[in-house]
Amino acid sequence: MDEKLFEILSGSGQVDQQKLLDYLQGKLSAAESHEIEKLLAGSEFMNDAAEGLEQIRNKEELPVVLNELNRHLVKKLSNKRRKMLKRGLPDLLIPVVATILILIVILMIYYLITSHLASK
Repeated sequence: MDEKLFEILSGSGQVDQQKLLDYLQGKLSAAESHEIEKLLAGSEFMNDAAEGLEQIRNKEELPVVLNELNRHLVKKLSNKRRKMLKRGLPDLLIPVVATILILIVILMIYYLITSHLASK
């Protein structure tokens, strides 16, 4: 699986992960920081991610923490996908069968009503 698909800070496509890390570590100019803040204000997901990462006291550990989060996310998504593939379609079986039965009952009622009306 492509690891880039699971980078948690690239969800919106607006703020690049490295730029956000630089912002959180205070490495950006005032103009660049203001631009990042405007983007964060426009994306609830990115704002939540930035707020969570701001809680880390040692800003030099941010890349390590982010890599750990990405690895954990990949593992969790892979496990979830594996479980979903194991289960297959049984989750859909009951709603599909119920829908077909309801349609059959509706068609039978329609047929009975039309045949009863035609016989009068």
